[in-house]
Amino acid sequence: MTRVIFRYLFAEVSRTWLVVAGVLLFLTLGLGFARFIADAAAGELPVNTVLELAVFKLVENLEIVLPVSMLLGVLLTLGRLCRDNEMAALFAGGAGLRTVYAPFICLAVIVAVAAGAMSIFAAPKAEQAMERIGAEGATTVLETLAPGRFRTFLDGDAVFYAESRDGDENLRNVFIRVKRDNEKGQPSQTIVTADRARQQTDDETGQVTLVLDDGWRYEGNPGRADYRVIQFAEHGVQLAAPRGQASSDVGTQSLSALLASDDPEAAAEWQTRVSVPISILILTLLALPLGRVPPRAGRYARVIAGILVYVIYINAVHLAAVAVEDETLPAVLGVWWVHLIVLAVAVGMVMREQGVFARRRKGAAA
Repeated sequence: MTRVIFRYLFAEVSRTWLVVAGVLLFLTLGLGFARFIADAAAGELPVNTVLELAVFKLVENLEIVLPVSMLLGVLLTLGRLCRDNEMAALFAGGAGLRTVYAPFICLAVIVAVAAGAMSIFAAPKAEQAMERIGAEGATTVLETLAPGRFRTFLDGDAVFYAESRDGDENLRNVFIRVKRDNEKGQPSQTIVTADRARQQTDDETGQVTLVLDDGWRYEGNPGRADYRVIQFAEHGVQLAAPRGQASSDVGTQSLSALLASDDPEAAAEWQTRVSVPISILILTLLALPLGRVPPRAGRYARVIAGILVYVIYINAVHLAAVAVEDETLPAVLGVWWVHLIVLAVAVGMVMREQGVFARRRKGAAA
């Protein structure tokens, strides 16, 4: 009898979760696709990279979709079971909370393992691929640059302008401005002007360089003592990193590299990644007592409350990660205190469902 109940409930929650996850994934893919299409229409991305970027962005967004879809799947399934009096029939037939909750926990473990693999291993790879496509796309845009128009790259931190094109390769009267932080971490800008510019690509390393001829380089902030002005006959500006070069962004680094680093930003990153599967398990445990409603309440009675709990929980995790990154919170404490608080609330609600607190009150009164 227990196996029949397990198979039935597991099938019910699995179907509901798949529908919810499918809808959320479709919406996420559509939003990402629309965003990259807009960037391509503005000339910031090559058109042939839009679909690929949208898919990689979808992989990154799975760390958001999987926890909330699991929460909603459990809430909707329990809501239907309670509405149709199936939950009451199960308990009347002798099934306990452990028997009823086991299929939900089993599915949560499966989804948590998949989500952990996505957030820990697949998402950094997707971030690396997006950076590579973005860098290669920037070079493609430069090759097809329309003279006489200012173009921005790197989210507005780089501006490129060429007055005219001399043949298919050379650009004339080039202006480049790049904003970045100097070696001291202070904001700085570099302005380069040149009479001619051409692009070169190293076939072995994939290094793409814009070679500027007969120009000036202005580096620093005007009015400061470290401001430099350099005249050059030939100057190279790197456009894309060589293939295989490691990125300094913690979002693209592997878990082993993050664990080996003493940087608080690295600690915040790996704790955020690990929090994805942990949050799925805790949210499922929290949704089990939260999803049980009176038969006439309807299957959607607790959905809004569940979404509110999810928003508060996930935002608290990210705020704790930001505090670790800013070193206002020790990495040892990290985001774990948020998980412990929500876990304690979930365990308390389950114990209340089992009548633990009521038995204790009766024992104390006796």
